[in-house]
Amino acid sequence: LEGKRVLISVSRLSTEKNIDFLLDAVARLKDQTRTPFHLLMIGDGHERHRLQQRIEQEALADHITLVGAIAPEDMATYYRLGDLFVFASKSETQGMVILEAMAASLPVVAVRSSGIDDVVREDENGYKTPDNLEVWCQRARQLIEDDMHRDRLSRQAQSFAQQYSTDAFARNVKGIYSWLMAAHHQHKNHSEW
Repeated sequence: LEGKRVLISVSRLSTEKNIDFLLDAVARLKDQTRTPFHLLMIGDGHERHRLQQRIEQEALADHITLVGAIAPEDMATYYRLGDLFVFASKSETQGMVILEAMAASLPVVAVRSSGIDDVVREDENGYKTPDNLEVWCQRARQLIEDDMHRDRLSRQAQSFAQQYSTDAFARNVKGIYSWLMAAHHQHKNHSEW
């Protein structure tokens, strides 16, 4: 991976995760950019064998590695290898892997889905695209080739993820609790009149 931009993706290797879209994107990107890059696809699933065959048949092995399942405690190591997080699933509900990637300073290029809408902020911490190969590749290529742009989004991605940290959650809960106590106290005082 030395000297290459490393793209990271974390997903179950199953049909609804739209992994073929990522393979199509890599096939297109390798012809569009001179910047060397490699996709590390982390995760396992029933589609793994078929996807591996497709990678070999389409001569994509120099650009894609199916890493397999990784223990949760080792994920940080893989995120640190990356320059960019890529995602194509249209069935996401929570976007947790996207937040994890952002916490590791990885900007995101993802296909728009309900689970990422609140998390990916356009040109702030990444891009959410329609399920359109050309548009997706354009955004990914921009972040593969433009170091300054990627660095800016990288810093902002980490900053955004910190807002979702446990501390931020605790502060939010404390704020809600304080508000409820004040509202209860105010209501109680009014009812005594």
